[in-house]
Amino acid sequence: MGPELEKSVHELALRMRMIRAIQEEMAPAGALTEREALILHLLKERGQMTVTQIAEAWPNVSESTISMTLTKLWRELGLVSKTISPENQRVTLVELTDKGRAELETIFKQRSQRIKALFDSINMTDEERHVMISVCQRGVKVLDQFLSPARVPKKE
Repeated sequence: MGPELEKSVHELALRMRMIRAIQEEMAPAGALTEREALILHLLKERGQMTVTQIAEAWPNVSESTISMTLTKLWRELGLVSKTISPENQRVTLVELTDKGRAELETIFKQRSQRIKALFDSINMTDEERHVMISVCQRGVKVLDQFLSPARVPKKE
């Protein structure tokens, strides 16, 4: 990677994490936690999933913690629906509700506005923008491989 690029990536990541921490502190009471928002995003990307499949996305978080989070998203917030699988009564199926899709769309719009403001202030050229898109897309593919359940060790 080279020391200059590595340093730049670390500095950018630090500042992004600092901004996220500030935004979380300023979030209104009742705002979604990062885990809750990630679960909604996961359901949007993959569609209906079982509780176990959702928990596999967070190998260092217990399935009971994920289940409690899902119960809040379902019972208190109405952002997901939970149904019993007709094929196996022991399996709970989870999917986004219309309200969940709307909430996620609001989150995406807010994030897009922040990202747009950042990149507009950087004054990227069209060529730089295309390079950035290519690098991000390749990064997503690599991270998807890393995050596959077969590759991520389970917490004991």
